[in-house]
Amino acid sequence: MFPRTGWRQTFRQRGVALITVMMVVAVATAVSTLMMVREQRAIARTSSMLHGSQTEQYNYAAEDFAMELLAEDARNDASSGHGAVDSLFELWATQWPPFPVNGGTVRARITDEQGLFNLNDLITDNGQPDPNFSAVFQNMLQSLQLPPGLLPAIIDWLDPDNDPQGPLGAESDWYLHQNPPYRAANTYMASVSELRMIRGMTPQYYARLSPLVTVLPRGTLINVNTVDPRVLAAMIPGLSPEQAASIQAAGAPTGYQRVDAFLSQPSIAALPQAQLDQLAAVLTINSSYFRVVSQVDIDQHRTVLRSVIKRISASNLQVVSRERILPMLQSTAEPLTTQPNPISAENMQSMENAFNAPVSSTKPAQQP
Repeated sequence: MFPRTGWRQTFRQRGVALITVMMVVAVATAVSTLMMVREQRAIARTSSMLHGSQTEQYNYAAEDFAMELLAEDARNDASSGHGAVDSLFELWATQWPPFPVNGGTVRARITDEQGLFNLNDLITDNGQPDPNFSAVFQNMLQSLQLPPGLLPAIIDWLDPDNDPQGPLGAESDWYLHQNPPYRAANTYMASVSELRMIRGMTPQYYARLSPLVTVLPRGTLINVNTVDPRVLAAMIPGLSPEQAASIQAAGAPTGYQRVDAFLSQPSIAALPQAQLDQLAAVLTINSSYFRVVSQVDIDQHRTVLRSVIKRISASNLQVVSRERILPMLQSTAEPLTTQPNPISAENMQSMENAFNAPVSSTKPAQQP
């Protein structure tokens, strides 16, 4: 038998050893758990990056497909014998069916930027407010029930001087007192999203106004075949959006072949000659600028890309700008399931041919 003191010492040693083992096991378990958590985070991060890269490439593929449809449309116009005409009755303007991809779908659509109001037309080449386009924009604000004070604030954002357009205008002196401070652009807009920075603009006002406006080089003509009826109604005194839509539909099935054919419609032809001349100077029947909005949904991961395409010819199409719509802003992006022109069965083969054709386009060397 062990002496009492030796037994106690042995018991204590065994207790210390057991506690040490338990501590080692606890530390090892904590380290293992931490490693597993980090590994899971790394896997999730890698998976998210892969999904993000995959959806981004699908966005670019949809953009390429849209450019080929626009190129095919230009080739058809060249062989038609009646010249270039772009209307809502053509293949590019139809609603695309969702494209199934591995793990999700790709949706996209093309709209005509020249069917919207160009904000850069609010000032002339010498930086002064354009009275004609200002009147049209004021009519749009009234029809949308937006405050008229937005007009002078937008003009101040565009014009090169630092003199406010009355008490509702705003130049850099006003913006420098905001938090955070910033300056007025004092030049043409590069993006419609600049409206968010202008005095008096709220998210609610922006949601109403942004679908009707665009940012293009000043003097870009408005296409009578694709113009939004609300914009057309603002351009013609006494015309309602419903009447404007009826006039536009009267151009079916090919769209108006000449601007004067559009101006000869009874609701328009009754205008004074001076107003008809003003309209004729800003209208066209074909377009060079188009918007492509693509939405990719893969494994609960969504990306929305908005691109502006300039079509110079059937063999020369350029990406003017790209804008990724953030998740919190996707509620203001164009819906991709409400386009009024669903694709017909006879056009499916044409779309498949365009899908299989090589893309003839010119793109920036760097992706934004």
